[in-house]
Parts: sequence; C-alpha cells; structure tokens
Amino acid sequence: MAETIRAFIAVELSDQIKETIRGFQEHLKPLDCDISWVKPENIHLTLKFLGDVKTKMIPPVMETLGDVCQDLRPFDTTLTQPGVFPDLRHPRVVWIGLDDTDGNLARLAGSLETALGNIGFKKEKRDFQAHITIGRIRTNKNLPALVPKLQSCSLPSAHEEIILSFALFKSTLTSQGPIHEKLKEFHFPTT
Repeated sequence: MAETIRAFIAVELSDQIKETIRGFQEHLKPLDCDISWVKPENIHLTLKFLGDVKTKMIPPVMETLGDVCQDLRPFDTTLTQPGVFPDLRHPRVVWIGLDDTDGNLARLAGSLETALGNIGFKKEKRDFQAHITIGRIRTNKNLPALVPKLQSCSLPSAHEEIILSFALFKSTLTSQGPIHEKLKEFHFPTT
C-alpha cells in the first residue's frame, strides 16, 4: 500500500445537478476555448482539499470527520451563477456557485478547517466560497469569448440540493483525468 494518498472532503451532488452542469458545459463548448472540462461523474462540492496524506493519518481523519458530522443537520442549497477564478482578466478555473445565504456551507467548511487543524492539517488562507469546479482553463485560446458568455448565462435555480452528508475521497491522478474513490461517507443526524 502507498505511504500517502491524495485526499479531499466533498459533498456528492445529485444526478439532477450533475446533468444541469453537464448541459451548461455543453453550452460553453462551442466557444472552442482550451478548457479541460470536469467529467460529470467527478462533479462535486469540495469542502477541504487535504493533499497528500500519510495513510497512518486516515483513521484519525475519519474519526475527526465523524465527530464534526454529529454537530450538523441537513440543509438545502441551489445553484447560482457561473464564475471564474482568480478573476475575469486572468481566468484559470470555471465554476458554478451554490447559494450559501444561510451560511450553512461556510459553517460546515469552517468546522472541518478547525477540526482538521487540531490534528495537524494546514488551515486554508482564503475564505471558503461555495462553488463547483466545472473546468480548468489550459491556454488563452478564445478566452475573450468566454467571459461575456459566462456573464450573460443564468442557471436554473429550481434545482434544490439537500445536503445530507459529506465524504472523504481518495483522488488518483491518471493521464485520462483524476479517478475519485469514496473512502467513507458521513451522514448528518436527522433528529
């Protein structure tokens, strides 16, 4: 067994949301930008990227995630507008936002940051922004067409996503793209 695994914590999304995002990706593809699109089966909401984790740390991580999970309750969110990171003049990542008006996603991410920080993981310097990465921009090819298209698009907000759990994933990088394997799912108490 490998001494480290590449790991992250994320919320799996419904097939309905994944299909909406796939449709949005298809809407942008005719622009012929040089974008590596996230495969629909890999679409998720990352809460915390852990990076390379020593395998001996996986049990304490799972125990910590189980503890965090006990303090949470199911909540809902919807898709919002698309955007790019780091900014409109130098886009590198295309994403779709999630509504976090109630702050539930930010609280969840904050709880994970604190709990994992207590067992030695580095805290993220940037504030959490609820988003789903849908593509990574490889070159500047046709980028002047992308930003106006993103700014003029709207997504159906009727797709409510009920967040009932999060999971610890292992990510294996391959020449065909990453392969994500769910190691364990943590369900929120419902009472």
